Formats: sequence, C-alpha cells, structure tokens
Amino acid sequence: MWKEAAEITASCVLFIGMGLEAEVERALSCRFRVLSCPKCLTFWSVLAFGLLTGNGCVETVAVSFLSSYAALWLSLLCDELTLLYNKLYESITQQTQGGAEATDEARDKDEAADGTTLPKMHEQQ
Repeated sequence: MWKEAAEITASCVLFIGMGLEAEVERALSCRFRVLSCPKCLTFWSVLAFGLLTGNGCVETVAVSFLSSYAALWLSLLCDELTLLYNKLYESITQQTQGGAEATDEARDKDEAADGTTLPKMHEQQ
C-alpha cells in the first residue's frame, strides 16, 4: 500500500502543480474544492484507493494522513523548482535578446562605416 500511496501522492501534487485541475474544472463548468488542494486531493485519493482495494481501515486512514502531509512538502518543493525554472528561463531569454540586439548594433555600425549593406537572410517580425 505504501508504494501505491507514494505514487498517488506524486500524481496528485503534479496534477495540481501543472494546472490540470483548473482545466478539469473549466471543462466541467463547476469548481471542486478538493481538486484545488494537494493535501485534500491526496488524502481522499489514497483513502478511496485503500478502501477499494480492501486494505485495513486503520492502516488506510493512517497512510492517507501521512500521504497528505507528504503532499504539502512535495508541493512546496515543486513550487520552489518552478520559481527556479522561471528565473533561469528569464535570464536565458534576456541574454538571448541582449545578444541579438548587440549583433544588430554591430551590423548597423559596419553598414555605416563602409556604406554597403549585405542582403538580409531573414526578416524579423
């Protein structure tokens, strides 16, 4: 049961972290409070799985609580990784745009110096 509970926990956290719950709610035109909270979704999913597979009631409830607590920490980790990704993406994008602008400025200086221009390979839109 522990392996399945860990898989359900990871799935629930990623389901919410990727924004899929919002798309499900939008598609169904109604809001489910359980779908928007990683600990709630994890608790109820693990509880339902445990009871439907015939595990003991006490064990299932205990594993559900521990899984929902783990979901909080996993969600926090995923949020931190998302922030790190956004910062890295932003810095790479700015460097790429800065490099393109520097290349354009150098080309403009070269054109002005000798009075000739080279044909452009592609147009920027």
